[in-house]
Amino acid sequence: MEQEVTFDSLLDRYSVVVERYINFRLLSRFEADDVIQETYYAAYLGYDKLKNKGLFKPWILSIAKNQCNIWLRKKYHSDVISIEEIADIIEEIPDLNTREMEDDEVLEIIKLLPKESAELLTLTMKGYKQSEIAEKLSIPLGTVKSRLHYAKKQFRSMCTSEQITIFEKGRKNMTKKDFTCGFPATMPTIVIKESASPFVEIKCADEAFIIPEIGNKNSEATYRYKDKRLALVSTCYVPKAAVIHGVVGVQVCRDTYNVRAGKLYKNEKIWFSQLTDDYIRDLGTINGACEEDNDIPTTLSTFLEENYDVICNGNDRVHGRPLLIKENPLKIVDDKMYVDGYNIRYTMGMFDLTIGERIFDTVKYINLQNDTTVSECYVDTNGRLIYMRWYESVDYIKDVEWYGEELKQSAMNNPMLIVNDAEYRLVEERISEYAL
Repeated sequence: MEQEVTFDSLLDRYSVVVERYINFRLLSRFEADDVIQETYYAAYLGYDKLKNKGLFKPWILSIAKNQCNIWLRKKYHSDVISIEEIADIIEEIPDLNTREMEDDEVLEIIKLLPKESAELLTLTMKGYKQSEIAEKLSIPLGTVKSRLHYAKKQFRSMCTSEQITIFEKGRKNMTKKDFTCGFPATMPTIVIKESASPFVEIKCADEAFIIPEIGNKNSEATYRYKDKRLALVSTCYVPKAAVIHGVVGVQVCRDTYNVRAGKLYKNEKIWFSQLTDDYIRDLGTINGACEEDNDIPTTLSTFLEENYDVICNGNDRVHGRPLLIKENPLKIVDDKMYVDGYNIRYTMGMFDLTIGERIFDTVKYINLQNDTTVSECYVDTNGRLIYMRWYESVDYIKDVEWYGEELKQSAMNNPMLIVNDAEYRLVEERISEYAL
């Protein structure tokens, strides 16, 4: 009985890591649940043979890895899920679903291709997975993959150089004399009006002003309150695939330009993400990669660390953050907001957001990230994060070293939120390049 208690206590300590690893590798929650149970059962049966209980974590992770490999070999005849199965996140050829190119323009090119290639590309545009295309056309999956690869090459050969640039970069390359990416020096006029429209559930894979798919690139501008002058321009881009502990994802890099200093910080942040049909998952973060961090050792933190700050929803630290933003109103009493925990989207309804001359239909939500920060986010109906207001707690503003006394004093007059009886003040507003 004592042995079972010891096993249970160790399992309780490391279960989040084990279940996170299995869910990240297998993608399907239902299939992952089966493999989790097989892992725990195998670990229970073999626990007596583990002499050094301090090695429980790597030991049970090795069992989890083996159980995943067994399941993957049965389904895919490989230890790694085919890249095409992960929502095409590692596709190295043009993405036919890009919003930068009109559908009719794509279709006109497809019409010029042989019938077999045109059929495959049309089904791909409609959202069919390769396995579904194989079943629909009654041909082997391997044949679909090879033909589709060839069809996309044919498609690319029919594109102009400008169209290829749009596909590969996610937007048109514009000549820039500096790194401000076209953002105005002073924040454009922002008008926010509550809409009478009913709430719409939206899938949003845009967590940090970037959707983690290869080839994507997007910038955000940070305007400091309250002079609303352009302070920072951060550009995120997704250059290639990444494999972290056998889990396939992508690498995301962020360069940040400090406008006042006139200096670009390359690789100011690097992280790794996995995007599925239902979740966005944080796989790891590289710290100390920026050229300005020469005196800081480069370190890699990954999701297998128990306390790694994964993108999650509330206390679900296993499956990641769901893409679907569901209606979840927060409690408001006398203009004070009350929430149950960190990293939970609390929706505040539909809002008409005007940035300059452009108007967006958006869902607004509040996210209490920790004891010091609250983000107020506006996501449009295309699932893009358009605009964010960044609030910091009064206690944090008073204590932080890099805020001068004048800034600390002026911050006390900034717009305020009260969340769980703590006072937060608006310090920054951020706009996506997508809104320009």
